[in-house]
Amino acid sequence: MSAAVTIFLVALVALSLLASALPAFAGPAALPLHARLVSTTPADGSTVATATEVVLTFSETVNETFVEVRVDGPGGDETDGEPTVDGTAVTQALAAGLPAGEHTVTYRIVSVDGHPVSGTVSFTTTDEAATPTPPATPTPSATTAAPSASSASPATAPTAAAGTPGWVLPAAFLALLALLATGGALLARTRRPTDDGPDGAAG
Repeated sequence: MSAAVTIFLVALVALSLLASALPAFAGPAALPLHARLVSTTPADGSTVATATEVVLTFSETVNETFVEVRVDGPGGDETDGEPTVDGTAVTQALAAGLPAGEHTVTYRIVSVDGHPVSGTVSFTTTDEAATPTPPATPTPSATTAAPSASSASPATAPTAAAGTPGWVLPAAFLALLALLATGGALLARTRRPTDDGPDGAAG
């Protein structure tokens, strides 16, 4: 066998061995991919009028047991309740009436393969939170501010004596008149001259 043929065969065997060994040295591309954030609503870096929730969508199913989402804005923590998981989507409700400004979303999840994933996104809102107007206090009218003469309670007519029945005074007055009349009659009788007096003897 010539030297050229021998060299060719050795080179062919070496190439075969190298090709079979390439997958073992392929590096990170050969490793399974972990969950990663695919999209957010509102989108990262976007400006919207306002928002009622934040939705984070990942490339793999999220383990709902290990989910943390926090949203911070001009007024501090803006989350409303706990986040919910639906497959690859994580939804976090927001407090009503977000103030205008930048809002930062910090998340930490665990994919089904057990790999933790965390990160931060942000968005901006432009609508100011509506400030509720307190109800107006009704102003009392002149008729309700002070009772009118017609609505005032009638004054109680004074009685002659507290706790005395009305018929007692007339009866007492009549009794007094009768007593006076009786006394006057007796007095007149005692002053009238009798037949037995000096004038009678003289006759």
